[in-house]
Amino acid sequence: MMMKNVKLILIASILLCLSCEKVMAQSPYKMSIGGTLGVMATGASFKTFLTEDVSLQSDILYKVTFLGMKFGFYPAIEVNTNVMYQKKLKDKQNSELFWFIGGGISLGNEIMYAFNGKFGANAITGLEFVFKDKPLSFQMDLRPGYGMLFNSGNELKGNAFHPNYNPWPHFDWMIGFTLRYTFKEK
Repeated sequence: MMMKNVKLILIASILLCLSCEKVMAQSPYKMSIGGTLGVMATGASFKTFLTEDVSLQSDILYKVTFLGMKFGFYPAIEVNTNVMYQKKLKDKQNSELFWFIGGGISLGNEIMYAFNGKFGANAITGLEFVFKDKPLSFQMDLRPGYGMLFNSGNELKGNAFHPNYNPWPHFDWMIGFTLRYTFKEK
């Protein structure tokens, strides 16, 4: 019975989205490139709109992950790719403000003392401020998630700042600030 209700809600949501797509066409640009500075993260960013409301963002990052209660940290090089649903929040004469929510995955390597592999899954939410008369946008986002360091041995190698058992699951997070050059042609 519950699965039937979930299916009906899903079908109704899809039909509602399809009916609103033409009326609310709003992607602010086709694609953009830029740089990300975050809480202990920096790198390059690429974003493109797959539909009027759905975007794909991929970041190549140098990131240091800090962990709270069980103190630990490690630097890593990673690729973080997210799919996001984005909607307009405010429309001014020279700018637009959008909110977004989504999720994604990250793959990379720890690079401090050893090359342990890294896998992660994250949520993403934030705001994007887009200029109408200039090819620029500014994005702020929060990315809470799950991370895991691993290698082919019985223990993680090298770092005294995290446990050495393999695999090592942990809270993986980032707060990002991204400035982008936008390509407006659709």
